[in-house]
Amino acid sequence: MSVAVARETPEPDTTVPHEEWLLRLTYHPEHFENGEIRPSAVNLEDLSSRGYSVDREHLVAPATITERARDQTAKNPKDRQSSFMSRFECGPVCNEVDTAGQTAFLVEASPVEATEECEANPAHAHIKSAVHRGKAGLRQIRLLLLRHLQNLVTLDEYMAGVASNDDGWVNTPPDASVSADPDGAA
Repeated sequence: MSVAVARETPEPDTTVPHEEWLLRLTYHPEHFENGEIRPSAVNLEDLSSRGYSVDREHLVAPATITERARDQTAKNPKDRQSSFMSRFECGPVCNEVDTAGQTAFLVEASPVEATEECEANPAHAHIKSAVHRGKAGLRQIRLLLLRHLQNLVTLDEYMAGVASNDDGWVNTPPDASVSADPDGAA
């Protein structure tokens, strides 16, 4: 396992600035239905307490992303045949409100320290419900989050965009659409 080097180390449990871009790996067919990410790809328990894991794009090393995709695919190759990257801006997620007009989400930095089982991830952040909600409320805000996750590119396309950037870090999306339908339709 290689050690990823990030540009800076964030303070733990701080709000992520709205102008930052966030990343989330998704897998086909595990997370897809009819060409879109299915609701079950976002666990309600994550939104309620643990946090839905994402990476802060400007802090994550490209090698960390590819190693994670490789390791996670190896755990379930039948359901993780293709890797996709959701890339979305933090601000629009933080600006979502539920039907009662309450802020839907908090996005907080939550860097992971190295352990014997995993290496450090200074880019880790999580998305959680901004207020306590029951299951119905969590299902409602999950749909709001899913809209942001639908902006997909294949992992290979994303990494090609990273490689074409002089400093090795992505500041603009390589492509704003999926070049191939994850469900195989033309």
